[in-house]
Amino acid sequence: MTSEILDGLAGQEGCEIVRKADLDAFLARNPRALVFLAGDTRQRPEGLDVAVVVRELLAKFQGRLAVGLVDQRDEAAIMPKFGVVVLPAVVYVRDGEAAELVARMRDWPVFVQAAERLLAPAGTPDSTSVGGHA
Repeated sequence: MTSEILDGLAGQEGCEIVRKADLDAFLARNPRALVFLAGDTRQRPEGLDVAVVVRELLAKFQGRLAVGLVDQRDEAAIMPKFGVVVLPAVVYVRDGEAAELVARMRDWPVFVQAAERLLAPAGTPDSTSVGGHA
C-alpha cells in the first residue's frame, strides 16, 4: 500500500488486500462484502478520506462485512467487473455481484445506508439497490 492510512486499513480485522487473481475466492468466502478501490492517493487524496470511512464501516458492522482492499496494481483490471469508472470507489457486493456502488467521497449516511441495504435479508425492500452514487 502507499500510505499509512491504507496500511492501517489493510491491517484491520475483516480487511484483506485483494489481487485480481484472488478476487473470486475472496467473494466466495464473503457473500456480503465491500470492494474498495482507493486509486492513486497521491493523485486523488480523496481516496484516503474514503479509506477512513471504510475503516469506520468495518467497526460499525463488525463481523458482518468483509472488505477487500484492491491492490492498486490490479484496480484497472477489476474496475470493469463492477462498472467502476471513477476512483475512489466502494462496491457493495452481494453473492459475487455488485449490488451498489458509491464513487468518490460522500456523506457518512450514504455509505452506512448502502451497507444496511447490503446486509438486509434478501427479498426485503431494504435489500434492493437504489443504484450507485457517482
